[in-house]
Amino acid sequence: MLIITSFETPVGWLQLEFDEHYIYQAIFTNQPTISSAVNKLSSLIVSELSSYFHNCQHRFQLPLKPQGTTYQQRVWNTLLVIPVGRTITYGELAKMLQTSPRAIGQACKTNPLTLFIPCHRVVGKTTHGGYMGDLKAITYKLGLLKHECPNFNLINSVD
Repeated sequence: MLIITSFETPVGWLQLEFDEHYIYQAIFTNQPTISSAVNKLSSLIVSELSSYFHNCQHRFQLPLKPQGTTYQQRVWNTLLVIPVGRTITYGELAKMLQTSPRAIGQACKTNPLTLFIPCHRVVGKTTHGGYMGDLKAITYKLGLLKHECPNFNLINSVD
């Protein structure tokens, strides 16, 4: 059974779609969806979110199953190795993957697991960049970056 529900976090409501085995989607929203349905994964999600927001160095240990193209999967897998508290520019990531910054941005925009696959750690060369394809969503990105690196600025990029 697919469960769709929202969890309140310090940066906003996180809506998740999951079953007893995997999380398929996690997006920030300002319109929470609350479900009374629970399963064994529900308690793990609550525990992992609590650990992350109490310890910014926490690395999520959740069963994720993002749906996307081979290219998107490649970008998303690379995002998983960006260290907590660090950022990388779209251009730097594009160079690593031998693609274009715009293509990286599109893959980040379609990331279905925004908190767990950390596209918030990808920034523009001189700006914070976008988040979730929505200009209003930048507050979530900035909240996550400041949580992971209280002294966040655009200089904390990956070497």
